[in-house]
Amino acid sequence: MATYSLANERLRALEDIEREIGAILQNAGTVILELSKEKTNERLLDRQAAAFTASVQHVEAELSAQIRYLTQLPGGITDSNSGKK
Repeated sequence: MATYSLANERLRALEDIEREIGAILQNAGTVILELSKEKTNERLLDRQAAAFTASVQHVEAELSAQIRYLTQLPGGITDSNSGKK
């Protein structure tokens, strides 16, 4: 039962990462749109750039944690969701 709980937790973490990537793309789009204007709002650009950077760093850290977890699984343990080794 604990393995399913851990697997669900890992899936939720990946879903959170996916949402964060969507936010990153929105921030990038907002910056590009603002840069296309003749007169840009510097404060908006600074806020969006800071949010973009923070989100990218968070996603990088979370993906690294997921990869670390996967590389630490012993070779004989099967993935509880797929039945594959």
